[in-house]
Amino acid sequence: MNHTTGSVSFSKAFLTSLFVGLIATLACLIYDIWYRMATYYGPSDFINVSTIIFIVNILLMITGVVYWAFKSWSKNGDVIYYFFFLLILGFCFWKIAGIHRFSEMLLNREFIQLLGGTALIIGIATLSVPLLYNNKKMTGFFYEEGI
Repeated sequence: MNHTTGSVSFSKAFLTSLFVGLIATLACLIYDIWYRMATYYGPSDFINVSTIIFIVNILLMITGVVYWAFKSWSKNGDVIYYFFFLLILGFCFWKIAGIHRFSEMLLNREFIQLLGGTALIIGIATLSVPLLYNNKKMTGFFYEEGI
């Protein structure tokens, strides 16, 4: 089977981000359940099981495409990727800190903490895509040696 380097690196980046997305989804669901049990936070209009499952996986698949684009456009694609997503993550935390969703201060603070924790998990997952992409043991487990 003849593979071109571009198609293999795209599929490798996409599947790596999908794998990380599945792990991040499980981590977000565990965090959501734990946080709601610990604080008795009830509202689930915005952060619930279905939004966690869909949004986390879609975001991580998009980051895989972005990582592939940075990796194929520049020799320093990993550094550009880290810088780009650290800026986005910082911007997200800045905007999360200023949210006023509820008039009751306790509910508002708990919503910010739940959303911030979820964003932190997604951020860590996003930043781990290049680490798993370049890990020889991980790629050797999923891909053939000659590819």
